Amino acid sequence: MPASGTATDSGPAASATAITIKDFSYQTPASVSPGATVTVTNMDSADHTVTADEGSAFDAEAQGRGTATFTAPSKPGTYPFHCAYHANMHGALTVK
Repeated sequence: MPASGTATDSGPAASATAITIKDFSYQTPASVSPGATVTVTNMDSADHTVTADEGSAFDAEAQGRGTATFTAPSKPGTYPFHCAYHANMHGALTVK
């Protein structure tokens, strides 16, 4: 029994700071910790970005079927973002 508890605990932690892009939409975690390294995985063949709507909080480009990383803002809050290449792609990163 302890082995399954360990496996369950390690699964969510591994994906807690990941944004996945698939079918031209973002799948974001419920929240990330301030200053966390966020991994962006692009499952599409087109290039995409995760670009903060305001200021320069973050801007990561994940080429088609590639990955990128960025550092989450250190100040808690909700940060709307978009894809610089595709005007209809929007998401939000919650830092807490």
